[in-house]
Amino acid sequence: MSSLNTEYLGLGLRSPVIMGSSPLTGTLVNLKKAEDNGAGAVVIRSLFEELIVNEARSQVESASEFLTHSDAENFLEGASRDYFIDKYLKLVQDAKKSLDIPVIASICCNTQGSWIDYAQRFEACGADALELNYYILPSDSSVTGSQVEKTYLNLVKEARKAVKLPLVLKIGYQFSSLSNMIRNFASIGVDGIVLFNHFVRPDIDLDSVQVDTKLLLNRNGDYAETLRWIALMAAETDVDFCASTGIKDSSVVLKMLLAGARCAQLASAVFQNGFEVIGKFNKEIASWMDQHGYDTIDQFRGLLAQERMKHPEQWERAQYIKIESK
Repeated sequence: MSSLNTEYLGLGLRSPVIMGSSPLTGTLVNLKKAEDNGAGAVVIRSLFEELIVNEARSQVESASEFLTHSDAENFLEGASRDYFIDKYLKLVQDAKKSLDIPVIASICCNTQGSWIDYAQRFEACGADALELNYYILPSDSSVTGSQVEKTYLNLVKEARKAVKLPLVLKIGYQFSSLSNMIRNFASIGVDGIVLFNHFVRPDIDLDSVQVDTKLLLNRNGDYAETLRWIALMAAETDVDFCASTGIKDSSVVLKMLLAGARCAQLASAVFQNGFEVIGKFNKEIASWMDQHGYDTIDQFRGLLAQERMKHPEQWERAQYIKIESK
């Protein structure tokens, strides 16, 4: 039988199918289920800097009538913040003790501030890598695209200085020049890039006449942009690419590997089908490899990356030339 062993961020994985950060990876029980069903690695549910800050402030406000000294207020806010961070770090430590597969910590940050302290503490608790989940919604029309991109680069530089762990950046595709940004991230020292982040999508509830923001599961398998950009960049940089968004079945994982990805993250597929789907993916990937005569993933990874194709322009075509009807 073909081997599914692969490497990501210098870490040996038994499978290119890994469990991505989601509510499902927020407990040790579920992390163990992912391992038992064949996941190559797990990304623990993101530590949201914004939620920690808000919770800490809420704790201070609820006790404000008892706080007569500014130092007491600062102490309580700091202690509340540490409580949530320590709780997360304990999950990382417990996962490292209980699992035999790589454990990747994740921070969802919105500033260049206190999360740096968190990052350094991940290193101390034994995480195998750190995934930085960062996104700026450029809604301020006075801020230019170059300013937004500079903010990204500055944050990543700070992260690279702060930790020696393998550093992964999980991003969206809304850049004026995504290829240039990926090249810049690589030059800073980012070890891996996850394409692409799956964002909440605002909607309007017509009954309540209110804005309704939801995290919608990927039911339609919308993976085309992920596939395109991995194929465009995988052979052009030394960064390890991990595919995310729209990984609905094993065929999509195989396509990502052929484009040049080293692994693929699952979340929606597990929500919809249970942890058993990981093992199903693994069996189907191995079966496809056997049918095509591949003993290892390295034998076909990146076979269809742009720089290795006879007609590389196929990955850059964005407009219909013609529509064929049946």
